[in-house]
Amino acid sequence: MQKIIRSLSASSEPLITHERVFGDALNAERRARCATEPCKVFFFAQYAETEAPTPKNHTTIDELVSTWDADPKRREALIKARRWLTTRSSEDGAHTIRTLRLKKGWSQARLASELGTSQPHIARIEKGTENVTIDTCRRLSAALEIDMNNVDQALRNQELNAARKSAR
Repeated sequence: MQKIIRSLSASSEPLITHERVFGDALNAERRARCATEPCKVFFFAQYAETEAPTPKNHTTIDELVSTWDADPKRREALIKARRWLTTRSSEDGAHTIRTLRLKKGWSQARLASELGTSQPHIARIEKGTENVTIDTCRRLSAALEIDMNNVDQALRNQELNAARKSAR
C-alpha cells in the first residue's frame, strides 16, 4: 500500500481514522503464533488537503499562453516552437497523438477545443492511459487531418511508450 499525501504539510490532523483490532476473532493457533511472532498492525488515516495560497498578481500558464496567442508574432513563435519540439520529442521516430498535435503547432487546449473536450482529457490521451472511444478517434482523425489507421498507430505507440516508462 502506498500512502499519498496531497497537502503542503504532512502534519495535518486526520479527518477519519480506521483501526482494526485483531485477537478475539483469531483462532487459537493464530493467537499462539501472534504471541511468539510479531504481528502486523495497520493504521489508516485520511488527511485534510490544504490548498497553497495563490500569490498576488499571479498569472497561470494558461492565461499567459492565451495572452501570447492573441499577439500574432508570439502566436507564430509558439507554433514554430511546438513544431520544433516534434523533432526532439518523438521516441524512436514513432508518431503519437502528441507529436501529431505538435506538428500542427497546437497546444493541448487548442486540440481539446477542436475536439469539444477538455485539456486534461487530451493530456490523459497523450499519456497513453486513456481508453479512447471510437467517436474520439474520429474527431482526432478530423482535427489532426489524418486517417483512422494513423490515429490507431499513434495510440498504440503511446501505449508502448507508457509501458516502457512504467517498466523503468
